[in-house]
Amino acid sequence: MRDLLLKRNISLALFLFVNFLFTYKYLERVTPWAALLSVLVSLLYIVLYRNRNILKFINKKIEISLIIVFIVVCLVIWKKVPIETLNVDRWSVISSFWDSYFANEYAYFAKSFAGNPPGPMPFYFILSLPFYLIGELGFLSIIGVLFFYWLMCYKRVNFIIRGLVLLLILSSFFNLWEVICRSNIFFNASLVLGSLIYILNQKVFSHKTLIISGIFIGLLISTRNVFVISYIICFLYLLRTKAIQFKQLTILGIISLLVFALTFIPVVYGHLEDFKQMNPFIVQSTFLIPFEYTILFVLIAIGTSFLCKNINDVYFYNAIVFFVSILIYLIYYICLQGFTQAFTNSTVDISYFIFCIPFAFWFLANNNSKG
Repeated sequence: MRDLLLKRNISLALFLFVNFLFTYKYLERVTPWAALLSVLVSLLYIVLYRNRNILKFINKKIEISLIIVFIVVCLVIWKKVPIETLNVDRWSVISSFWDSYFANEYAYFAKSFAGNPPGPMPFYFILSLPFYLIGELGFLSIIGVLFFYWLMCYKRVNFIIRGLVLLLILSSFFNLWEVICRSNIFFNASLVLGSLIYILNQKVFSHKTLIISGIFIGLLISTRNVFVISYIICFLYLLRTKAIQFKQLTILGIISLLVFALTFIPVVYGHLEDFKQMNPFIVQSTFLIPFEYTILFVLIAIGTSFLCKNINDVYFYNAIVFFVSILIYLIYYICLQGFTQAFTNSTVDISYFIFCIPFAFWFLANNNSKG
């Protein structure tokens, strides 16, 4: 019981820390009271969590109403804050990628308005394509919240904790940042979470299950390769508990790699030599963080997989590994450039901390059944 309570508190602490970063960083630009206000916001969330039974009045209708209000707020924000006024270029990376592609140019030679090349894998851009075509990439932020809420409803999460988690997400500064900046990190991480839920709920890995799981994994790793961390933790746990056989895991791995490779065909076709010069593997190891750090993150994932005692631990340690990996990335740049340049001037993209949030929330949601 103590172990469970500790993990609950750590999961909540991850959310509080990430939200504090966003609250402090962006309030600091408008008020000298940013630190105090950020602490007060965190304390408010702690009080709400510890007294979550007061939320028992929240039913499905109220939850849907909150989501509708959230969507309306998003639409207003997008109308009032044009993407051209943003300093964050995540939207521009996607737009420049598809602009180049449809101009019959090599998409990975594209540059955002800030001069950054496309870093994510091809399926990341394919997921964004419908919203690029309609002219509003921000809908991915809404879909991420809707998908996570659907997961909680589908798995019949206790209604009090479901209402609490929904409130935490909708009211968080990191979610507001995602909406304003048309970011999709929570969306992508929630998709990976959904795939883990599907995989971990399988009692028998039939051929059909292996194929479906392999397709999911191949596509989702082709959004951001950092998600390989999730599948390392998941499948080493399943292999160690003999829930999956090594032969089955090999078949699944082959399917995943094949699907992953296929996602590159639309981009690489006719541009093979260009691909050798510039591709997401080069971008991520050159412009973001040295390759040896990526190896370190994988080793951390392998090590933590042995700490998983049950399925819920897989979600918990996913949150931990993502958080620790991005924290190392932050510390690396602080040591390299100093705190002001790395954090305040945004050399480090703190939005990557959002990777851990869906997993932390899912652990909380599935370990508070008594409300």
